[in-house]
Amino acid sequence: MQLEIDGIPVRVEKKRIKNMHLYVKPPAGTVLLTAPSYVSNVAIEQFARSKADWIKKSVARFEETPETKEPSYSSGEIVPVWGEYATLQVVSGRPGRVEWIPDGETPVLRMTAPEGADTKKKEKLLTEWYRSELIERTDILLPRWEEYTGLRCSAWHPRNMRARWGSCNTRTGEITLNVQLAKHPVECLEYVILHELCHTVVPNHGPEFKALETKYMPEWRQVRNRLNGRL
Repeated sequence: MQLEIDGIPVRVEKKRIKNMHLYVKPPAGTVLLTAPSYVSNVAIEQFARSKADWIKKSVARFEETPETKEPSYSSGEIVPVWGEYATLQVVSGRPGRVEWIPDGETPVLRMTAPEGADTKKKEKLLTEWYRSELIERTDILLPRWEEYTGLRCSAWHPRNMRARWGSCNTRTGEITLNVQLAKHPVECLEYVILHELCHTVVPNHGPEFKALETKYMPEWRQVRNRLNGRL
């Protein structure tokens, strides 16, 4: 679904969430509105129009700011958290920590960093927070998928990887999950968990493997495309 608010396109996504949220996403200032699945389209449009001034001001900031490819992890930047988007708020203090505050018009991710912390230090703080989020979710979801499928791994490990969402050591039965999955919807983490569990019994990606994925997650292709940015 897409709306147009004072000439600005607003993409609408319905999800299993409690409240409506508005985001203006980098790098181009794309406007996204997420809403609970039960909320009517009329109510969604009314909410969007009530925020018209905020939308225009937020989009204007992106238009006035030169596009940058590398984040600096400064206050005001938009960062992804489990498929949602939060405004980063950096405050000085010790020890360094990150706190997700999901309430409000736009959720906030508050980072407490030592005064003068450089980009690498702040990136490390955020990555470690993503790691803790991944561990917390996986410790709940992995046993559920093992029980549902009857497939089991011998152990699992979080790791910050550049080229893979996950991996499976077919000899030991250990699986590894990418810390960056904490940026994406939880269903994407579930897909990767299932994918790697399937590798504990089928080492390749042939027809038998795909049939196993389809048996336990019929929509796995759509979820994979969403994870890889194609939806």
